[in-house]
Amino acid sequence: MTKIIEALNWRYATKSFDTSKKVSSDDLEDIIESFRLTPSSFGLEPWKLIVIENDEIKNELVNYSYNQKQVWESSHLLVFTIRTDLDDNFIDEHLNNNTKITGASRENLSGYENVMKSYFSAMNQEAKEKWAREQVFIALWIVLNTLAQKWIDSCAIGWFNPTKYDELLWLSEKNLKSVVVLPIWYRNIYDKYSKSPKVRYDKQKIVEIIK
Repeated sequence: MTKIIEALNWRYATKSFDTSKKVSSDDLEDIIESFRLTPSSFGLEPWKLIVIENDEIKNELVNYSYNQKQVWESSHLLVFTIRTDLDDNFIDEHLNNNTKITGASRENLSGYENVMKSYFSAMNQEAKEKWAREQVFIALWIVLNTLAQKWIDSCAIGWFNPTKYDELLWLSEKNLKSVVVLPIWYRNIYDKYSKSPKVRYDKQKIVEIIK
């Protein structure tokens, strides 16, 4: 069994955590870097990761997470957000960063620019935000994968009140909206779910190979 398959078999949506342990700063930096390196459509990175260490804020967010204790037990609470300012300026920002890193001129990127601006001009705000949410779930999976390979536990939470999260974290003022919450830390050895078999279909059920 390869390391990645071993790690994926090991991971589960952890329900009880060991609050005496903390994720190290080095591991946190790797987690953040894996988020930064996530691929996205057009390479536009329509997101921001909010990393919460403050216990008071985590405790308050439990009230808006249907009292899921993982939120306040976590070593760090990761809030994946989308950008809402998905306009031409957003695309220009990306292109300027591209020229800064690659040395390409904006003139050479004009075809790429036209394709992106044409693509988004056909969308209303709701469609743009739906597109951005789809990109965020790619980032979520990259981070979950990184955590598993570091033997760090997590539990992705979609059942929370995003409006209240956005208010408490001042996200609207930053042109952001919360999408998914990810508490990270280490499992409690007494968590009964850690010993449960992984429920997945056999590969014959979910994979078709066409030769």
